[in-house]
Amino acid sequence: MRFVTLLLAGLVLTVPAFGAFTYDIGGLPGNFLLYGASPRTLAMGKAFTALANDAEAAYFNPAGLVQLNGQNIKLAHSMLLSDISMEYVSYALPTRKYGTFGVSILGDWARGIESRDANNFNALSPWAYFETAFLLSYAYSPWNFLGLGGNLKMVSKNVNYQSGVAAGADVGLVILEPKPLQFGLVVQNLLPPAMTIGSVVESIPTTFRAGAALRFYNDRVSVAVDVVKVGIDTVHQFMPHGGMEFELVPGLFTARAGIDMHDVSGGAGLKQSWGNFGIGVDYAVMLHHQSGYNLDLTHKVGLNIEFAGYRTWIDASPSLFSPTPDDKRNVLWMDVKFMTRRSIKRWQILIKNDLGEVVKTLGSWETPPLRIPWDGLDDAGRLVSDGTYSYEIILIDERNETLDHSGFLTRIRTKGPQGKVEIEKK
Repeated sequence: MRFVTLLLAGLVLTVPAFGAFTYDIGGLPGNFLLYGASPRTLAMGKAFTALANDAEAAYFNPAGLVQLNGQNIKLAHSMLLSDISMEYVSYALPTRKYGTFGVSILGDWARGIESRDANNFNALSPWAYFETAFLLSYAYSPWNFLGLGGNLKMVSKNVNYQSGVAAGADVGLVILEPKPLQFGLVVQNLLPPAMTIGSVVESIPTTFRAGAALRFYNDRVSVAVDVVKVGIDTVHQFMPHGGMEFELVPGLFTARAGIDMHDVSGGAGLKQSWGNFGIGVDYAVMLHHQSGYNLDLTHKVGLNIEFAGYRTWIDASPSLFSPTPDDKRNVLWMDVKFMTRRSIKRWQILIKNDLGEVVKTLGSWETPPLRIPWDGLDDAGRLVSDGTYSYEIILIDERNETLDHSGFLTRIRTKGPQGKVEIEKK
């Protein structure tokens, strides 16, 4: 709780400082690489350097990709202004021995931009502006508390039939201890992309990002703060970001909020999982406080898909179970599914009633059996009451990393329908 208090207090005390910054990065070369890519991070005030726990880590801090246990695809559409949009897609693939690989494509563009001659008298044909980036990412964890990663990137820019292409590179790290804290540091454009557009040489400046995150309440709450330092010629400026997310309904609904120099933001995410496959929809809305809220609200939508990879879940049958303790053949069968990076040293299954109370605990050391029976009795040997039951499975590997999953187990019904039985006497 002391960690929670300190980080939340730091975020609250930082908020008034946002108004003190007047630095504008709107004309910064490669600014779309600083903006934020998906509704999740935009709703959290673009504070994601330390958290970095989905495929968008490649955008903020590629080292964070070591936290992924499953394959992850993220797609997002953002309206920056009424006539400017940004599109984003990323994919991450964790492997058992060789680290995590990722690929990302993003771009922003505007069409129908008014054009005039040098004297500003005659209107010319409207022109368009396109800017895109292609990122190849890799992350590796030499120890369970440390992740290292990097990006190779290709950036292109097209301005009214003139274009340029350049290559660059990023490096980053994440420190995942002491729990529940974690920290991130990244140097974006360590090798700065530089391109020539017409007769103008444009170089994307090196950017330093540092962040801290706190995850608590069984990882249902995350609070994150970032500080970004961008160099433009001899001018350097620190830009703060802060945000948080709260999983209000476990595994289903998450609320988010954030703030930075330009925007106050909020959003939400809906997610549903089926075994080793999950899909979620995210939304963010942003209010531009730097303009005095004169600019219109901007809206962001995105899709998040998780599948395969390192996961665990249970397939149970039957879905409607009527326990009969005297008949040992009448049991609920739990088929345990899992794929882990390393050998399992301990496992536990918690069976919960519809109030969330644990009625039965199963577990042992080493790898769990692939099929486990349950006779409908609680830990005290009593028959559980009728209702809906869920499970939580927890696997701990030899490096003390945890895989867990919760889901529907069965419905128990031992009582027949209410009614009257009439006995006719003869």
